[in-house]
Amino acid sequence: MKCLYSIFFSIALSLGVFTHSYADTYPEVIFDNSLMKGVYAKSKVEYQGQSWVENLNSHLLVSDTLFFTPGNALSLQYKSAQEGNWHVDLQYSRQKLNYHVNSSDFLVFQLFVKSENTQEQDLPRIGIRQRKNESDFLDLKPYIEDFGYNMWMRVKIPMSKFNNLMGKEPITAVRLMQSVASNETHQLFIDQVEFLPKNVSQVKLSSPAILSTAVAYDKQVHLQWQLPLTPSIRYIKIYRSEDGKNFTPVGIRPISMQGCLDYVPDLNKTYFYKIAWIDYNYVESPFSQIKEVKTKRLSESELLDLVQGAHVNYFTENFDINSGLYLPFGMKDRALVSVKESGNAVLSLIVGVEKGRINRQVAVGRIARMLNFLEKGQNRFGIFPAYFDGRTGLPDYRDGEPSYDVLSTSSMVEALLVARQYFKNEGENEKDLRAKITKLYEAIQWDQLLADGYADVLLEKVSGLDASKQYPTLGGINESINAYLLAMSSPSHAIPLSAYENGVKNIDIRYASAYNKMDSLAKDTLSLVMETFRLAFNPFGNDFEGVAERVSVLQDTNMYGEHLIFGNAKGSLLDFYKPFFTINPTMLPDREINFEEAIRAYIKVRKRRDNEIGVGSTNSDIWGFYQLADSVGSYRINPAIAPASMFLLPNEGRKSVLALYDNYGENFFTEYGFRAWLDLRDSDVSDEYFATNQAAVAVGIENARSGLIWKLYGEIPEIKSLLEKLKAQN
Repeated sequence: MKCLYSIFFSIALSLGVFTHSYADTYPEVIFDNSLMKGVYAKSKVEYQGQSWVENLNSHLLVSDTLFFTPGNALSLQYKSAQEGNWHVDLQYSRQKLNYHVNSSDFLVFQLFVKSENTQEQDLPRIGIRQRKNESDFLDLKPYIEDFGYNMWMRVKIPMSKFNNLMGKEPITAVRLMQSVASNETHQLFIDQVEFLPKNVSQVKLSSPAILSTAVAYDKQVHLQWQLPLTPSIRYIKIYRSEDGKNFTPVGIRPISMQGCLDYVPDLNKTYFYKIAWIDYNYVESPFSQIKEVKTKRLSESELLDLVQGAHVNYFTENFDINSGLYLPFGMKDRALVSVKESGNAVLSLIVGVEKGRINRQVAVGRIARMLNFLEKGQNRFGIFPAYFDGRTGLPDYRDGEPSYDVLSTSSMVEALLVARQYFKNEGENEKDLRAKITKLYEAIQWDQLLADGYADVLLEKVSGLDASKQYPTLGGINESINAYLLAMSSPSHAIPLSAYENGVKNIDIRYASAYNKMDSLAKDTLSLVMETFRLAFNPFGNDFEGVAERVSVLQDTNMYGEHLIFGNAKGSLLDFYKPFFTINPTMLPDREINFEEAIRAYIKVRKRRDNEIGVGSTNSDIWGFYQLADSVGSYRINPAIAPASMFLLPNEGRKSVLALYDNYGENFFTEYGFRAWLDLRDSDVSDEYFATNQAAVAVGIENARSGLIWKLYGEIPEIKSLLEKLKAQN
């Protein structure tokens, strides 16, 4: 299947077409489709008195038979009583809270009035919510083009009409609320709610769309298209047929995507596809030629290839064209790139090349672009800030001060050293790549990154202004391991070997690093998993100030029949996984810790705990819950936790991959792999992805099956020499 799967992921890359995308839609879109059937979980319904709004678990229902853009629309059925009130929030995805509208923009949506007793004054009023702020509310009547019944009408409202908006404060929701009271029940449908700029391209789409390929993988059909550089193309609209004659629209995709997966109902069945371009007025281009495809069941091994390949594909498309670095999400005014997650991108690209999914020279070119950018990037002692603006090359200081991030840099440099081992050809491109990686590594002055009072304990950050400022220290069973191994093995600025005992195996009890609070830049999104390492490893619960105080990571306890040598770890299992993306746990020589057995015990405990809780699933192979920290409580599945466990529990990890795909593949699995989370209790699914998740699955599966990244890391000369010295000490 290697050649077949290479078609899946490499067409756009081999053609030199580079794009970046962040979700299945645009950041400025409030609603285009509910990813789950039945209800739209990102809506919130409230009513009082004698008023009423149809809802399911306080969410709006969706229609999958009547819609403006496929595959569904919001259903709003309500009664506005004299003695009552109601409102509905269409909540902006928390992953997109970085998006800010301009006063010159328009709020645009499509409206379908089903109930013929509904007059224009019966329509709800509309307003904008911004966290703790709320705009004035407007009547819809002045902004409807040709009011009528049983037809889609465009509603276009200038943002300047909404008084009391707070500058660049992020939009959190569009609110619809009761207007004129009546005794009637009204039925509306709403679709394609979005903010659009004042001036958009009006170039007519006269040429047919181009559908390049359609290839079946189990119940997934991968479609690939070629987009012209026509500025008026807004979406790609996908049509499917079972007879080649009668086509039904089944989806839309933004132009940032070069292809997509379409989930079909049946195996061993022939389907036909065609596509059209759509402009900003939702007028379609002429259709593409029709492609025919027949689905067939894949073996377990082929399904694992499919899942792994999709997660690799996430990194092939999500990057900044200027720097080559990983791009967490889209912003109108700048291209914010992550140094840390770019390390995960490098590892995933290596996996993609090895599996024949990515052209080798394309990968080399992308990594070379990263190196060229970092060579010119601002640094302190060779350490980079966590984020840069990829367009300007300037650092983005997330904490309001110029600081340089040790873990971000070590994640990137470690991955580059793995790449140095992999790209060993004697061609000029790969030779130059290896030389630049070595230079970058040797430039890091690890011996300048030590905490006051210590000769072998690293700081998590260094200040760009105040050399005396002390940040928390690194240590513990997390990515600190990787940083310490790089620092001890440095050929130019090594720290003492005692850093293994005093650095890795002790942890700062004040530890509150962003790396253990969140997996990406999106703080509002990832507050869901804000569990600090202090909670994970400090049973004493004290708060300390001043100089670093450190305690041993060895805090024995027993849970669910397993011996846990690091205590009751309450954080994400991904914190345990991350060091072992590159380090084979059997490689670390330690008299006290068998890392393979220790981490395996934590995975078993988490699986047993989640199975015992059983929230939303009766399948024991579906686990990896993390709790939403709110007053109500909710459970979501992090789809990386169970599948990535393959690196230590091959059978359990494999079964979880197949269970997630078989049970939730239609809504949860896409051309970029599993989405960020699935809420089984609230029928909700994320519309975006977490880079750490995608890397954990892609790299975890590869290490479980071939050990590729582990082998490459173990062959790094500097690391190999260090491990021999540590072994001699033990």
